Amino acid sequence: MDKGCLFRTVGLAGLLLCLGSGATAQGRLEADVLKLYGGVYAVDCAQPQSPRVRVGADAILVEQGDRRLTAQSLQASHSFFGQSAPPGFFVALMGMIQGRHDIVFLVQGDARGQYLALDGNPTVLANLGGLAKSTFRSCDAAINQRVAGEMKAEQQAQAAARAPVASGTAKWPSELIRDARFKTAYGRTLGPLAGQAWLARMDGPGVELSQAQVAGERYQLAAFCKQHDCGDHNAVLLYDAPRARVYGLVHMAGRNQFIGSPPQPVAAELNRLWRREWRQGR
Repeated sequence: MDKGCLFRTVGLAGLLLCLGSGATAQGRLEADVLKLYGGVYAVDCAQPQSPRVRVGADAILVEQGDRRLTAQSLQASHSFFGQSAPPGFFVALMGMIQGRHDIVFLVQGDARGQYLALDGNPTVLANLGGLAKSTFRSCDAAINQRVAGEMKAEQQAQAAARAPVASGTAKWPSELIRDARFKTAYGRTLGPLAGQAWLARMDGPGVELSQAQVAGERYQLAAFCKQHDCGDHNAVLLYDAPRARVYGLVHMAGRNQFIGSPPQPVAAELNRLWRREWRQGR
């Protein structure tokens, strides 16, 4: 047995000391990842004896006093959570302990700056005890200042994206839904379909709003779809702003259905517009 790498199941004191002469790194963090997310993190950066995490190119160390847990074979994953990443998530730094036990360092940001939390193999987390649930904050003031500024800017952008839009000024479907007059009329038109989030929010990909003339009436045309599923979930709408009326054609679950009970000429035009926007005119 490598005397420099011991593993016992008696808490952090027994889990550690894993950087021995026989250990070799099979993976390392790229320079750009290390620049953004490397360095020292601590439960309390102001206390020298505070538990720490040191993120390096070849190894990530979890330290408490004179004891150390070492993760090697490092990889960085920006898509660790797929399409459901929590707010403020940056990257998952994944490693192995003794080449057998996986551990994950989730790097995130908030109004105070950058921090990381632990995840991974239940045995490893159990041995870490309370540290497994700790938040380790970056001890680099410059990084914290940058991240806090980025998070503030993102929050402001999100707030702006939710702000009401003055009637008649929307240019995209995602803005039109924030027009109070349209939203009220659209909600009435959707009826039970309001339970379909992509349809109610109109927050997926969309085509720039345009004008359409149907049976002597002027409408605003909106076409949009569900995020990551445009082929099977999409819609076209015709909005009569002066009368606060909305007609639409929704494609979902393999079939088309009208909303708003459009008169025959409007229904025919919705069919044509839908084929143009979502079936390349076929």
